[in-house]
Amino acid sequence: MRITICLLPLLLSFQEARTESLNVAVASNLTHTVTEISEAFYRDEGNRVNLTFGSSGNFARQIVQGAPYQVFISAGEHYVDFIRANGGRIIASRVLVFGRLNLYVPETSTLEKPASLADALKILQYGEYRRMSIANPEHAPYGQAAREALTNAGIWVVNHKKLLLGENAAQAMQFCLSGSVDLCIIPNSFLALEQFVGKGHGFPLPQNWYPPITQYAVLLDGNDEQGARYFDYLSSASSADIFRKYGYALAE
Repeated sequence: MRITICLLPLLLSFQEARTESLNVAVASNLTHTVTEISEAFYRDEGNRVNLTFGSSGNFARQIVQGAPYQVFISAGEHYVDFIRANGGRIIASRVLVFGRLNLYVPETSTLEKPASLADALKILQYGEYRRMSIANPEHAPYGQAAREALTNAGIWVVNHKKLLLGENAAQAMQFCLSGSVDLCIIPNSFLALEQFVGKGHGFPLPQNWYPPITQYAVLLDGNDEQGARYFDYLSSASSADIFRKYGYALAE
């Protein structure tokens, strides 16, 4: 999934937006969070932001190939390392927040609603569900963390035919909302969205079941003052409030 959001007070021509706007690549799990932060940045700083959401791995490869992003917000440190190792010039990088996982049972599920995480895990253990969605653990950080969590719980999915893999966390969320799955493991931050509030049962997975899901901000070479200001704004008190709102743990 790739979505571009232009935060503009008025309709502008493409050329105008391209000239004046800041281009930022963002891991898909942060879609709503960074959209809200960028709206606050526009109000506070007066600068427009073009946000493109998608896979951190795809963005890292595009940046190495010369994609004109000024800031990259990644889900996972290894994508930052990949850019450095392949000649992509990074001016600065910092840890922003840590993501959390939630085992969620949507109201469209055919299951008898579990009362606890232990009950939900029993459903997985005995295969008493239609399908479950997670991000693809082969490349998506939230999928890798989901696989690690289930492995540590002793119940990594036995019947892989029941596993519906999303390209990223946002697509796993879409599968969860589609009515075609009984359970999903998604970023805890998604539960703050209107689509989820009061419409299912969520159970946070213990943080010691999976490695920290670290979200990085990266300021890229060829930048101007606007990019540096946005990079700093991501660590501001205003941004911190928004990250907390969506359930992220702030980096110290």
